Amino acid sequence: MFGLFKKKKPISREETFWDYFVENKKSLEDFIDSDLTDYRPYKALTQKMQVYSDYLFPEITKYPNGKYVLVITPDGNQKGIPATEKLFSSKYDIENWVIEKFRQPKDNFTEFEYQGLKYPSSDIEILSQYDDVNEKMNIQVFIRNMNSDEAKYKTMAWIFLDNTLGEFNTISKLGTVDFFHLDKGKAVDNSISITELRHQIDREIYNVK
Repeated sequence: MFGLFKKKKPISREETFWDYFVENKKSLEDFIDSDLTDYRPYKALTQKMQVYSDYLFPEITKYPNGKYVLVITPDGNQKGIPATEKLFSSKYDIENWVIEKFRQPKDNFTEFEYQGLKYPSSDIEILSQYDDVNEKMNIQVFIRNMNSDEAKYKTMAWIFLDNTLGEFNTISKLGTVDFFHLDKGKAVDNSISITELRHQIDREIYNVK
């Protein structure tokens, strides 16, 4: 008799988020396909993800093949890695959606616009040194014109690093990161690009030939 009144299994925090996502995926798809003036669906998703973990943020976009994309990102915060991994590992199979963890490395991220300023990756030069004890890459980042607005240019450099190296590499495989101003028309001897830095990380840390 008492078996008829078994308690339901408690729903996990991960299931709560993914249930919400499935229930609201149509409004998120409409937002991505819109003129992006009404941010309420995205803000609601952000709020829901931050209820799960205040280290996490959603990034949503669309691939050229028509698939919608949700990126679970800790926005460069190492403390958010465990929550990113856990939420990603519990993801549902959602029709017409690709779920990714961390910002993925891109080969063609060579220019973007930030706060009204278009900036090329070629205006960032890097000196690197591999720390084989800690298996991290220590880097000096030289940013052309940085002194005109130091905070903005550093933010832009981190965006380039996240999107070229991949966010996980930026968080976990970089050691010390120091920023320096680079005058217009000047160059740094023996410097490398961010893309070349990614190849160096692949060789030195991951042993990719």
